[in-house]
Amino acid sequence: MINTPLVTVLGNYDVTDDIIFCDVLQFVGVQPQLVIRPVPGSKVGARRLLKIVAGIIDTTGSTGATITYNLDNNFEVPAGNFPSFADPTTQAKAGADGTPNAWQGPLPPADTASPNFNPIWDTLHAGPFPKAADGGDGYAGGRGGTGTQGMDGPTLEIWTTNVIGGVTIDLRGQQGGNGGKGGNGQFGGGGQGGSPGISGTDTSWTGVPYLVCVQQPGLPGDGGRGGNAGCGGDGGDGGNGGFVKIFYTSGVNVAALPTMLQGGKGGNPGSPGNPGKGGGPGALATVIPVACGTSQNAQAGPDGNACRGGDQKGGISQIGNPGQDGSLRTYLVKNIPKA
Repeated sequence: MINTPLVTVLGNYDVTDDIIFCDVLQFVGVQPQLVIRPVPGSKVGARRLLKIVAGIIDTTGSTGATITYNLDNNFEVPAGNFPSFADPTTQAKAGADGTPNAWQGPLPPADTASPNFNPIWDTLHAGPFPKAADGGDGYAGGRGGTGTQGMDGPTLEIWTTNVIGGVTIDLRGQQGGNGGKGGNGQFGGGGQGGSPGISGTDTSWTGVPYLVCVQQPGLPGDGGRGGNAGCGGDGGDGGNGGFVKIFYTSGVNVAALPTMLQGGKGGNPGSPGNPGKGGGPGALATVIPVACGTSQNAQAGPDGNACRGGDQKGGISQIGNPGQDGSLRTYLVKNIPKA
């Protein structure tokens, strides 16, 4: 508990106590903020209550005086109202990026499925007959993580006999974090080269030798399928607005304590990853005797699918739900508590 005749708020004045008892709560300077912080040892996200009992709340020596909160103890970049780094003007942390997440090049070379046969390096290592080995299929990228839920505004209770000037109470719910980025799909492996044709000789009934095809050229291997793109994560839900109770004696201008208690917006869905490219077909046989005619081509592997709903696991990423609005209640009293 803070129990002192004068509490001066200059800059950011952090409060980790449950109660402030003072004769005068004074705000001084440009954009002074009384910032409600977590009670030491409390869990992140625990419901927070602060009671302020101040005979006089005086803001005449300031501009932009505010009572607000920062309960996640994070230093996010403000979404507005710079230089405030309080929860109502920042966004909760984004979800983790999806894993696996294949590297797609160009340097170093892209992550490619195995087996992967190179048409240049593997020309001397043709595949078996009648068909060479296909390239490996790429793995799918992982779905991004869900954004962090925005912090709920705390409960604030104010007891006062006089308000000079005005102070804004900003206990809006924090905006939910954006979903994490989806992982990239792996590239499909290249197919193996076709086996060479084999020729031989035979003799006609007249005794004249001629060329024959003993074994046709083998069919090259098909390219492997590229991995599907991972979908982005869902946006985190917005935090709920806080609750304010104002207990005041006759003559106090309650309108000098305006409140902002809206629920926080939901976070945006994360961006999807990129699908992997399909592997190339294996090379044609390097030796094709005239007697064996021509060799057939293999097929390139199809590219992976982009993230979409319906037939693909994970579905379409969703915006986070908005938080609920808080509320204000005022009570006319004869006296305020004494420390």
